[in-house]
Amino acid sequence: MPDLRPPIQESIRVPMSDLTYQNNETTVPLETYEWDRTWWEHTENKTAKRVFYLGDSISWGIRPEMQAMVKTEFLVDALATSKAPDNPYLLPTLDLVLQQTNSVDIILVNSGLHGWHLQDDTEYPTLLRALLTQLKEHCPSVAVLLTTCVENKERNARVIARNKSASKVAMELGCPIVDLYTPSLQCIHTDGVHLNREGYQTLATVIVEALRPLLK
Repeated sequence: MPDLRPPIQESIRVPMSDLTYQNNETTVPLETYEWDRTWWEHTENKTAKRVFYLGDSISWGIRPEMQAMVKTEFLVDALATSKAPDNPYLLPTLDLVLQQTNSVDIILVNSGLHGWHLQDDTEYPTLLRALLTQLKEHCPSVAVLLTTCVENKERNARVIARNKSASKVAMELGCPIVDLYTPSLQCIHTDGVHLNREGYQTLATVIVEALRPLLK
């Protein structure tokens, strides 16, 4: 019998709790290694404003820097995941996670550095629109543009295309946009995708400055 299993795909392991970034292209919604990381900040605090950050390993690096920056001004919770927008388990996971909080004032959505099998100008914006639409039922949503892939010119060109699609979808839905691509061009990348701590601090500053007027 021939072995019909798909080949093992190469991935980058990230120091942050062994998160991964899929290097090779896949043709299915599931990556070789799938992971979720959740965080609820000061669960005993029922009155503070809360930001929920849905993203990936980049957002997982940004979140603690945001919290350190704002202290108790607002709290930053998170779901960081490898799940692409077409992953059949993304929305059920997101619903389960959001049930664990009393309230969310703003949801940040940073999705697109996973799911490279998706077409950038058709499938990706359609799925992102569905995701943002569902999240807006909970509270206002903010689209966060993807960061650079400095060591992969082809993939970085796709990041630019996805950011263009994400900007268009966000504007159609009335969602504010936070540009992380432009400042990430000046950041130090540890592996072509992920940043050092100073880079995450830089992006955290950009997000916090964008959120403050929205949380007043």
